[in-house]
Amino acid sequence: MKLNLHRLWIFEQVVKCGGFSAAARKLYMSQPSVSQHVHKLEVSLRTTLIDRTGSRPRLTDEGEVLLQYAQRISSLAQEVAAAIDRVSDVPSGRLLVGSTSTYGNHLLLPLLARFAERFPEVECHLRVGNTSEVMGLLADGEVRLAVLPGDGAGASRHYRRERILDERFLLVAHPEHPLAGRAVTPSDLEQQHFLFREEGSATRRAQDDALARWKLSPARCPQINGNETLKHAVMAGLGIAVLPQRCVARELGEGRLALLRPDPGLPACAIVLATSRETSFSPAEREFIGLLRTVHDAWAVGEGSQVPDRGEGVRGSGAPGPLAALAGHAEDPATRAG
Repeated sequence: MKLNLHRLWIFEQVVKCGGFSAAARKLYMSQPSVSQHVHKLEVSLRTTLIDRTGSRPRLTDEGEVLLQYAQRISSLAQEVAAAIDRVSDVPSGRLLVGSTSTYGNHLLLPLLARFAERFPEVECHLRVGNTSEVMGLLADGEVRLAVLPGDGAGASRHYRRERILDERFLLVAHPEHPLAGRAVTPSDLEQQHFLFREEGSATRRAQDDALARWKLSPARCPQINGNETLKHAVMAGLGIAVLPQRCVARELGEGRLALLRPDPGLPACAIVLATSRETSFSPAEREFIGLLRTVHDAWAVGEGSQVPDRGEGVRGSGAPGPLAALAGHAEDPATRAG
């Protein structure tokens, strides 16, 4: 029996993508080619790995067993590549980073641009999802580094966490909202229509924590996926919401959103680098982590990062940091955020 590792990897992608067509799109292959590779793998193992009789492909018992080994082999292959990189001590190969869309867009994209200029031979990949999804990618080995809000970044013996910087959460509303620009108490907020993120996101946890802090339990509206969509719902006047400062700084500065100043206020949230405790970093990963550790000052003074103490909007510091030319200008690449 011969076990072709390339076919094993294609089989793993079919399972992860939920079907042959989705895997073909991801791998830039034709669907018949993907099916043929899996079929040849089944022939070599003299078994059926995927039941194709239903509306969606389903793993057989033999396929379930093979998938477990395929994932272990993929993880081992990454360790081999990292070990070889360490011997050469020259950054190369792939850099796999995961984050929420808010921090991926405003923090990691500028850093990846700088990193790519310094190490063009490294292939950089950024995967975006909500916090729960990114932690799943980290657990599965699909990303090796994850930049996430600290309250959802896997506080367990399986992960290492390093604080990178802090992010404030703000209560925002439409500029013509009756409470716009005002200091407000929990009693002022009792009858307000709050908008919420989906479960599993760090913003949703911050929203729930804020309501608990204010001892409020307003009626829930349908959940909104993604900070960008939620922000636009607030700008449309559909309600008020707690959102990350970096997500709303530009709109506050331009007067498209207004700040509400609740008492008690909202605590800052730590943004952390999360990695598996079993991870041995490659030279590329060590270089990127070193770059990430320098981001605090640039994030603090970058465009639109300062929020006024009154409700009139946001103004920058006037002295842009080293990332200001890149930070805060890219459109959000995904609708989901932390």
